[in-house]
Amino acid sequence: MTDAILKFSSRWFWVYTLIVFAILIRLFSLGLYPLMDTSEARYGEIVRLMVETNDWIIPYFDYGVPFLGKPPLFIWLSAVSFKLFGINEFAARLPSLICSLGTLALVWKLARFQMSQLQANIAALFLITSAMFLVLAGALLADPIMTLTITLILSGFWIGWHSKDPKEATLWQYLFFAGCGLALLAKGLAALVLAGGPIFLWCLPEKRLITLWQRFPWIKGIVLSAVIALPWYISAEIRSPGLLEYMFIGEHFSRYLDSGWQGDEYGNAHVHTLGAIWAYLLVGGFPWTLILLGCVITQLWKYWKKQPTLRVQPWDYFLICWLLFLPLFFTFTTNLIWTYTLPVMPALALIMARLFGEHWSSHGTKLLALATLTPILMIVTTVVMINDGGKKSQKHLIASMMAHPTEQPGHLIYFMKRPFSARFYSHGQALLADSEQEIRDQLHKDRRDFLATRDGNIEMLSPSLRERFEKVSRYRNWTLWVEKE
Repeated sequence: MTDAILKFSSRWFWVYTLIVFAILIRLFSLGLYPLMDTSEARYGEIVRLMVETNDWIIPYFDYGVPFLGKPPLFIWLSAVSFKLFGINEFAARLPSLICSLGTLALVWKLARFQMSQLQANIAALFLITSAMFLVLAGALLADPIMTLTITLILSGFWIGWHSKDPKEATLWQYLFFAGCGLALLAKGLAALVLAGGPIFLWCLPEKRLITLWQRFPWIKGIVLSAVIALPWYISAEIRSPGLLEYMFIGEHFSRYLDSGWQGDEYGNAHVHTLGAIWAYLLVGGFPWTLILLGCVITQLWKYWKKQPTLRVQPWDYFLICWLLFLPLFFTFTTNLIWTYTLPVMPALALIMARLFGEHWSSHGTKLLALATLTPILMIVTTVVMINDGGKKSQKHLIASMMAHPTEQPGHLIYFMKRPFSARFYSHGQALLADSEQEIRDQLHKDRRDFLATRDGNIEMLSPSLRERFEKVSRYRNWTLWVEKE
């Protein structure tokens, strides 16, 4: 008996240790590798421009070019972080980690409310060791804050509906509406749809929609949501007319319904095959999606053999709606990004806790072993990124320019293409030239200018211009040149 208790206690020690270990890995890795092109560096430059211009209403894609693609909540958070910790990779990514920890806390609270503390603890373990959740917890993207707001909406809905304590129920009902307001600032209508879909599906049986209308303080709640979200939308539309049309029509409808949409002003549409979202879910939830898939197949087999299967309770149905609504929603769209499945990772963790919480004593050791995979893979990935792995970044090329012993450096000119990371790491000083004449127009007469070219592009310049430059350094398929003395 004593040995069993010690073994059980030891297992819980490893649960807590793995949770803390995964969080610390992500915390200490935040600033160890550059912001990567395209998404991270693009958002990093948008945040840097907000800090530089001190304009907290309109984010800027470039000097004088408003960024209307997303609401600014995640940009605000990173801008505050830049103000506190300086303009660097750690500060850029820190808000995403904080938001992810907020999501982790909400999942723990929801599991503790509905199930037990044991299941709350392992739900937190399953979530932090899900591959996509752990990776994006340290990425400068809008997805972590959107996931936090969606989780807040769904947690507020469930606890606000089911709590027998009137004060607790009222608190979480208002948190539900606060989450709606924050979701509008995090991702716009898309976040409300992705949070509202599971709620709608759960409420369809047993006339729950009527109960939802009667139970929640809709008038006061909508006012709360409006107070949170509308001031920015109104101010931004006044400052930049057309914002609402682009953000609500273009970003929320045309992007997903029109496979040939050409309206993306800030990047390229990510075209994938229909149904690709399910592959992203399977890989993003590693290793737990594989375990869940095995459980589903086992239950289907038992049902086929007319053996006893798990009975689906209202809580189970709620989690299934949460998990499946998003991939079903995106099944028939081709404009996808692999990060889109992040908001369902909390549901995956809660389902796993529901399935294995009551059998933790028999399955705990094997599940703990699986939980170590993603933190280890995160360490390996970080080491690779530190040693020049992963996507491209211009940080190393610009560092070579800064280290060059030129007394009076001139412009840094990118020929034909200027990556976002070049703009970020040069603090907006990197110029773009699309032709030889534009290069000549930007050259100083009394300073030594730098030129950055991709492989093969230098041959597009005339011999007379090429002879003015000498090679400084090379990084991947980019070469840095400096004017000869």
